[in-house]
Amino acid sequence: MWREIKKIIQHHSSFLLTTHANPDGDGIGAACALTELLLRLGKKVRFVCDSPIPQKFAFLDYHHTHELYHPEGDYHLVEVVIILDTHKKERVGRLSDLIDKPKMITVCIDHHKPCETFTPYTVIDSQACCVGAMIYTLYKEWGFTLNLRAASGIYASVICDTGRFSYSCTTCKAHKIADECIKAGVDPDLMHSRLFQHVSLAQIRMFAQTLQHMETYLDNKVIVEEIRREDYEKIGGDLLDIENADLEYIHDFNKLIEDVECVVLLRELNNNQVRVSLRSRSDLDIEKIMRTLGGGGHSHAAGAIWNGSLAEVKKRILDSLRDLLNQSAQQDMKQGRQSPAYGQTAV
Repeated sequence: MWREIKKIIQHHSSFLLTTHANPDGDGIGAACALTELLLRLGKKVRFVCDSPIPQKFAFLDYHHTHELYHPEGDYHLVEVVIILDTHKKERVGRLSDLIDKPKMITVCIDHHKPCETFTPYTVIDSQACCVGAMIYTLYKEWGFTLNLRAASGIYASVICDTGRFSYSCTTCKAHKIADECIKAGVDPDLMHSRLFQHVSLAQIRMFAQTLQHMETYLDNKVIVEEIRREDYEKIGGDLLDIENADLEYIHDFNKLIEDVECVVLLRELNNNQVRVSLRSRSDLDIEKIMRTLGGGGHSHAAGAIWNGSLAEVKKRILDSLRDLLNQSAQQDMKQGRQSPAYGQTAV
């Protein structure tokens, strides 16, 4: 799996790492750990994203290699672009222009369910709990031990994408990797504080507004929450850039709601667009419907950006969720379990 990737790394000297737009803990942590590996091999490394990384992850950039992509930036010395945590070209945003340059070597390392890829060199492991776990494997392939800098990136990747070891993707290997990171010097208490206790007062105020727009649908099995532009523009502060704001703390709260199968978070953007973010529990595989609708993600955490108003996007996703819940109910009936049928979407 890694043989070709190792050859590319060995035979080139200048690398640019990137991840999907609106980067999360997995892509950022994996990029920072891979940066450490490449630097140990004597390579030149830049970590470039189409959108800013949340401030809470800044401490992982030990070598200060992160930068925001600029169309007029000087990237002529870059030989290899390595894309982490996505294998969809549109997800890397404006960096697709750089990827399309003649003679640019492109590599993709991802753990999402594979679909059509756009890079000639691709490593996809949908069984991996996160991309950080794949970078951990690359360290082992190279025979390197984890130092604190690499371990911090990998540990952040693991705990973010496993939901602090609570999601179904949490495996024995995830715990093994975390154990090795701790032995390398990672402080779990400090890491938790930096990553999950980093919510500003302005974000809490926005969350309060979001809860006021919360509605229940489909026999209270689905909750929809709306983040409206008019609300966060009034709050201001560090929420001016709502498109890039980290809102995972809202989903952390939503996990506490009893008997809810799926929570839908709709974020109103500019240009008549809405960012859709879903979280589900039990056997409700939301990735399938999001993929058919142009999005993607994991079985219990998926999303997309759609054109339309909040009302239009809400109807679209509720129609799809109604069908998915009815399919789940039919499966339950076949197995002798009673489940309701879900009719038209209504509050």
